[in-house]
Amino acid sequence: MVEYKKSSAVLVFNDKGELALQLRAANDDSFPSHWDFSAGGGIDVGEDPKDSAKRELREELGVDATVEFIAEEHYKYPAWKPSVSREVDLFIYKAHHNGPFNLDPAEIAKVQFLKLTIIKEMIESDAKFHPEFVLSWNKGIISRAANN
Repeated sequence: MVEYKKSSAVLVFNDKGELALQLRAANDDSFPSHWDFSAGGGIDVGEDPKDSAKRELREELGVDATVEFIAEEHYKYPAWKPSVSREVDLFIYKAHHNGPFNLDPAEIAKVQFLKLTIIKEMIESDAKFHPEFVLSWNKGIISRAANN
């Protein structure tokens, strides 16, 4: 079975160039306790991807910030549930904020600013990451966003 969706994801950088990663809640129905983009989620029917990115920032991190388009990607990967694969059109944005954040505990266990070198080490050591984040990392999208 293939699940298709459109999603937005936001990379939030601070003044030090560190990226805020969210650790998904342990009871999340998809990829629980996995590191993920700073914020993100499904795009509602008829919703503009940029508006979705801003909404997800508000809902998950409790902040309003300007978002800048970085990339649009199409990914296919195994979903959390066995025998299901996911196909997604992902719209990736960048924002700037130094925190603090007001987290939605139903979705997020914590948010942590990390240097890209630390994130690279985490990925290489098989830390649990959402597949869309790793796919974007491997394409160089996150390092490109950090350098813009």
